[in-house]
Amino acid sequence: MKLRIFIFFLFVTALLVAQTNTANSVSTKEEAIVLFETYEQQGEAFNQKREFDSMQVYLKKLDKLLPIIQDSSYHYRADLIRGSALIRNTESDQAMKVLLQATEFFKLQKDYKNYYRGRYKIGICYYYVNRREDTKSTMLEVLENKQYVDEDLATSALANVAAVNIELGMQQKDKALFLDAIERLNNAISINRKNKKYTKLASNYSLLAESYNQLKNRQKTLKLLDSAIYFAEKAQNAAQEGFALIKKGKLLADQKQYAVAQKMYDTAIETYKKVTDNPGLLYGYVEKKRLLMLKEDYEAASKLGDSIYSLTIKNYNKRFADGISEMETKYKTAEKERQILEQRADIAEQGLLLQERKYQIYGALGLALLILVLGYLFYNQQKLKNRQLVKENKLKVALKEIETQNKLQEQRLRISRDLHDNIGAQLSFIISSIDNLQYASKETSAKFKDKLSYISEFTSATIDQLRDTIWAMNKDEISLTDLQSRTLAFIEKAKIAKQEVKFKFNNEVNTSMQFTAIQGMHLFRVIQEAINNSLKYANANLVTVDFKEENNQIIFRIKDNGIGFKKETVQLGNGLSNMQKRMDEINADITINSASSKGTEIVVKFDNFKSINSIL
Repeated sequence: MKLRIFIFFLFVTALLVAQTNTANSVSTKEEAIVLFETYEQQGEAFNQKREFDSMQVYLKKLDKLLPIIQDSSYHYRADLIRGSALIRNTESDQAMKVLLQATEFFKLQKDYKNYYRGRYKIGICYYYVNRREDTKSTMLEVLENKQYVDEDLATSALANVAAVNIELGMQQKDKALFLDAIERLNNAISINRKNKKYTKLASNYSLLAESYNQLKNRQKTLKLLDSAIYFAEKAQNAAQEGFALIKKGKLLADQKQYAVAQKMYDTAIETYKKVTDNPGLLYGYVEKKRLLMLKEDYEAASKLGDSIYSLTIKNYNKRFADGISEMETKYKTAEKERQILEQRADIAEQGLLLQERKYQIYGALGLALLILVLGYLFYNQQKLKNRQLVKENKLKVALKEIETQNKLQEQRLRISRDLHDNIGAQLSFIISSIDNLQYASKETSAKFKDKLSYISEFTSATIDQLRDTIWAMNKDEISLTDLQSRTLAFIEKAKIAKQEVKFKFNNEVNTSMQFTAIQGMHLFRVIQEAINNSLKYANANLVTVDFKEENNQIIFRIKDNGIGFKKETVQLGNGLSNMQKRMDEINADITINSASSKGTEIVVKFDNFKSINSIL
């Protein structure tokens, strides 16, 4: 076996060297086009096999041929493969930009074969940024126009629709979506069997197994996973084999066949290590830890948890560092462009001064009266031109600064997505791990379990606060409508948590106004804190929230019918003090009215003109 692998490696190396020499020796456009189409097919083949290093090699070969071909169509065909490479490298925003430009070109050229090939790749990009509905609609668009694409790509689109339906079915608890996925996958399997597409068959059978698993048909699921493993081995596709092994191990672990399940996890983990597939390796570690917890082997589970943590941090740090680096690069580029514009403005002003002096010399040669008249006219004319040119250049500088701010805003949105995808995912992982500890620690004291429950609740609250922060980060301005919607959403959550408490929400504000992100966030936090205090400490059964407008002021009033308190005898806690500090920061007024047995009322007054001035 080792000898075969060595021979195969030598063959591939020789082939690559030969192709490189061939690319370097191309001299005519016709030869370059023939080579381009060959490399394009091989690049797509490596993309299907998930052999991304090889795909990058062929992408570089395509780029070397483009200057010889000098045809925009071939440039954008290379960009279709470039888009796939960017997607696999988690650069989804850049991939989308490249793919949209390419598909727009092919649409104008009425090249529908490459247009729908690009649309398929855009669907894949949507999937990698968790936009499942967009993925589904794009894949269905490709299927509706399958006469323009080859059978292999149409079959992949069919399987991708099924994959999205499985995920949506799991979210929506919709059995019909699983049945639709089963029908589509059986059609894809029939076509891929005919064409001996073993890698795709492995994927199809894994997805089909998940459909039957969601329908609680465990025996069928196990048989389908065996088929997935078989075709993955036949295709020598480590990623698909590891995925199917972990899925099967999970089912066996649920049936308490721990020894067999652990063996499958270990095999999958070793497979992912060999091909340096970190996402797959992380998946294997997490499932193995779950098995060790079921076996009550807590020491081994704890050691494995350290590996999971380090691998998660490694992936997160790389992605976050790349985002920051890109942001700095864009900012420096924009700053240099602004400096160049300022230098051009200075040069233009100097040129105008030289021209003005030239006119003065010409005027001195004429009659005294003519010199005075012409000098005055020329002077005023050049002065006006000079002012106009200075204004134009200042406008350009201002526009460039706005463009710089827009680029920084794009990076802020990207960082907020990273916060949501990474920090939010890690907090969810902490909650899951705590729940596993509660489930595994049957003999542990009630006090310890209460502590775990408190940590879990605290982490959930942190996720909610993170979402609120991301909401504010994604907006330059927050409208009064946004604030009302956010408040109503919070009230709906409070209703679920405290079903014995009734809420009333009154909105009597007709004015359309905007807050800055900081103002909107502080106002929402104060409203949120006031409602929380009513629920936690007031023993109230009615909480009323009013939005009013009086005397050019927006008034927010939160009132409950609880036990109240005497302000002169009660020291304000951190919550009320923080509310006061937040309102001081945005120049708003807050009043706290309370008396024993008469409930509590918190009134916030915000001047309408303050909000308008902050926007201007």
